[in-house]
Amino acid sequence: MRRLPQRSSLVAQTADILREEIRSGAWARWLPGEIELCARLQVSRVTLRAALAQLQRERLIRASQGRRREILHPSARVPRRASSREVFFFLPHSLSAIPRFVLFLIDNLRDRLNQEGYRLETLTYPAAYTARPNGTLQNLTARHQSAGWILYQSTPTMQRWFSAHNLPAVICGSRHGGVELPAMDLDYYALCRHAAGRFLAKGHCHLALINSRPILAGDRESERGFHDGVGHHPNARVTVCHHDGTRESVCAELDRLLAIPNHPTALLVSHSHHVLTVLGHLARRGVRVPQDIALISRDDDLVLQHVVPTVARYSVEPSLFARKLGRLVMEVVRSGVIHPRDHRLLPRFLPGETLG
Repeated sequence: MRRLPQRSSLVAQTADILREEIRSGAWARWLPGEIELCARLQVSRVTLRAALAQLQRERLIRASQGRRREILHPSARVPRRASSREVFFFLPHSLSAIPRFVLFLIDNLRDRLNQEGYRLETLTYPAAYTARPNGTLQNLTARHQSAGWILYQSTPTMQRWFSAHNLPAVICGSRHGGVELPAMDLDYYALCRHAAGRFLAKGHCHLALINSRPILAGDRESERGFHDGVGHHPNARVTVCHHDGTRESVCAELDRLLAIPNHPTALLVSHSHHVLTVLGHLARRGVRVPQDIALISRDDDLVLQHVVPTVARYSVEPSLFARKLGRLVMEVVRSGVIHPRDHRLLPRFLPGETLG
């Protein structure tokens, strides 16, 4: 080999060198094994595999179980650099339906990526969030050559597809099981465990978590943390209910809870915009907050600052979350290395009158 990779952008330079060798005809059909390549390039196996994954995404090589990697297009043209300077943010809905917190993240990410010479684009494709998104995802990723993908409110199938195809993706949210991608989210397990403890400290024995469907990974962590927060506390129990996100469904679930003998006296609501529906319906039913039922909002929103009584809730500084997410995205985009790690932020609890 005519040169060795330098320390900066090690993965990208390793991929460049391998491309040159393939195009020069250094290997006819098969790449050497990983041990030999590591020795020749003087890089670690993690760096080498990340570079090889980039060549697989470019359809230059193909990996087969139990065999060395096959060279597919020895004389293929190296992709245009312009196509690798775009990062796409996946959305299930149009921007008009996205929470303000996420809009802030997108604006912050766009500024950060622009400073580094990249461009952030949003992709609104509800079909990618269905039970069978494989065809849609295949077409989208083939059409948009991207330096990275950001997955928001992503389903298990969606996350596993990106993981299986070894694409440079970051989950803005929590990981589902079996997914080998980095993820950035709040620590919903610890948050909801703490909320259960606050209710128990106030003397409540029957607690309820009002969650939405479909269940995202963070919502599952919320349920697990809420149950574990009660643990083996004597005489305490948890009821979890699910609604479809509509006002009518939230009200119907509340009516079902109130119809239970010795109904819950403490509610943890998992999405801030549903807190308004819950408070309004309880008032319509003549249920006083917090005298009859205490309430905590798992999430925060600017509108909750104007609600009477003041809402007990958990809040994270948006700029802190945006900085950490931006750092994670840039790490993946620059290096191409995908480390399946969970990055968690623990929000602070804001006491409010709804807790009592």
